[in-house]
Order: sequence, then structure tokens, then C-alpha cells
Amino acid sequence: MQSNNLSTNFLSNFLSSYAQSTAQSVPPANQMPSAPQQQAPLAQLRDIHVPNEVSVWPLDWGWWALIAVVLLVLFGLYKAISAHIRHNKPRKQALALLESVSAQQSNWPVRLNSVLKRTAMSYYSTQQVAGLYGKQWQAFLTSSLKSSDKELEGGLAKLVNNVYQASPNPSDFETCKGAVKNWLLKAKLPKNKQAVNGLPPENEKEPHHA
Repeated sequence: MQSNNLSTNFLSNFLSSYAQSTAQSVPPANQMPSAPQQQAPLAQLRDIHVPNEVSVWPLDWGWWALIAVVLLVLFGLYKAISAHIRHNKPRKQALALLESVSAQQSNWPVRLNSVLKRTAMSYYSTQQVAGLYGKQWQAFLTSSLKSSDKELEGGLAKLVNNVYQASPNPSDFETCKGAVKNWLLKAKLPKNKQAVNGLPPENEKEPHHA
């Protein structure tokens, strides 16, 4: 019985000593070394580097050639449009002047005929056109049309007849005015001043024959 007590006391003392040594070797929870703090994932990202923009200069020779062609085309269009406007300017001025002629004017045939003369002298030899009258003037107006137009030719004939009448026929006014307007719109007018009916221009002298 005494040996059992001794054994029990020994085992109890041994366990107590082991527990104390274990408790001393383990540090308190507040003294436990902490694991190294992990860095935030976004902090580990590097900035994205955008590549440098490609410069358009200097241009390749092909671009220079294209630019030159475009400039030439634009210049050609400008010249063509300017020439067209300049060529049609007297015609447009005559159409505007035509609106000022009315049947109430006693000399309306002369005024209508004057519109035609002024326009023709802008495109043909001035002295030769100014000297045309009567049938010659009527033939010139007819020959300047792009195509044959019997109604227009008849209106021009009435206008020429009324020019030389002491008292023009009022009923012919609308026909004559319409004929003048149609001639201005339909006449094939040269871009450069030309002689009338193949005669030399006013600034050219006829050769002297012995």
C-alpha cells in the first residue's frame, strides 16, 4: 500500500514538473511572432507604359506625290470654274438687263435689240457686230444658235422688223422679248473674241493689193 502511494506521488510530481516546463517554453499569445504582412496585390502592379506615338513626319514620297496631284486638280478646277464664270458674265448681265424692258416703253424694240448687240460685242469683233443691221444682223443671230429653232428665229425676225418701224406692234412684245431671252440662253458664244462670218478681227488689217 505504501509503494502504491509513492508511485502515485512520483507520477503526480513528474506531470506537474512537465506541465510547468512546457508552459514556460511557450510564449504568451500576445508575444507570438507575427507572420510578415503580405503586400496588397494592386501595390505589386507596375504602371502600364504606352508606346510612343508614331510621327507622320517626314512624309513618304508617295504622300508628297498624292498632295501634288490633289493640288494640281484643285488648281485646274479653280481655273475652269473661273473661266466659266468669266465667260458667262456678259450673258448673265444681259439677262438681268432684259428684265428692265417693258411693253410700256415706246422704244422697246430698240432696247431689246441693244441687249443683243451689247452681248454679241462681248464675244465677237466689236466693230463688225456694231455694223450689222437688218437681214445681216438677223442672219448673224441665227447662225450663232447651237441648233435650228424655227420659233426662235421667227421671234428674232419680228424683233428686227419692229426696230425699223415708226410704231412697233405691241402684240409682238412678248414674242420678241422671249426670243431675246432664248437667244441669250441658247447662243453658242465663243470663249475668245472671234471675227464675224470668217472676216478678220477688228485689230487685224486687210492686206493691201496693188
